[in-house]
Amino acid sequence: MKKIIIVLLLLVTLTGCSLFKMDSMENITILTSNYAIEFITDYLYGDYSLVTSIYPDGVDISNYTFTEKQIKDYSRKDMFIYMGKTNDSNQALTFYNNNKNIKIIDATFGMEYKYGEDELWLNPSNLSFIAQNIKNGLSEYITSKYLLDKIDPLYKDLKVKLSTLDAEYKTSIENAKDKTIVVNSDNLLYLTKYNLEVISLDKDNENYDKNLALFKNYIKNEKIKYFYVYENAEVEDEVSKVIEDNKITILNFKNLKNITDEERDKEETYLTIMYQNLDELKKELYKNS
Repeated sequence: MKKIIIVLLLLVTLTGCSLFKMDSMENITILTSNYAIEFITDYLYGDYSLVTSIYPDGVDISNYTFTEKQIKDYSRKDMFIYMGKTNDSNQALTFYNNNKNIKIIDATFGMEYKYGEDELWLNPSNLSFIAQNIKNGLSEYITSKYLLDKIDPLYKDLKVKLSTLDAEYKTSIENAKDKTIVVNSDNLLYLTKYNLEVISLDKDNENYDKNLALFKNYIKNEKIKYFYVYENAEVEDEVSKVIEDNKITILNFKNLKNITDEERDKEETYLTIMYQNLDELKKELYKNS
């Protein structure tokens, strides 16, 4: 009997894992519907699960189509965390219809958005709410007090980091001499929460013609030097011509729906990329400093 116990202990030591789970939620595979959710889930529970997105790195998820094999494979996983306020809810239903045992968490339960669904995660305050929903959702499934006690301090730490990020955006905009940017997508209108003037040249914006005229006027008066292109969002041809004719510099704003292989290899995260977005904003806001 002693020999058996010794062998078991050696196996535990050599494999680096426990032969017995403390909880049915330990060592599970968690699927997420975009990178922002993946980041939150991995931050809170990555030590006790394999967290992965349902989308390959680098793809435009708005134009991605799943194969039947992918759907079947994903449906067999343990959990799916998604944004119910988006079309993700359709994917959640598909997985559930294929596997009634899959656990699901709606990360956007109780949330609303004003300009576009992307502000659900681009706005750090909103992502903090999403983190709370994910934490609460995990807590409903986890029975081990040990695991629950591990999640709580991580959530508090993440909440502080998101609050700091939000404050950095606010302070940078408040202290800027210039407080106007021109963008190609209404998704960036969430930045108006920081009292930033955001002129949107989104083709679906009801003030498109007025904003285009304003853009031209700002260029004429040398008030605008840069144009912000939201990742995977189109730029209208007439807007592109104005940009080209006036030698306006294009800057990119990452959408955080997905990240590339290169970004993952460099260990970029939601936080580092959002600070990169802020650095891009500062180029316009502080161009005359």
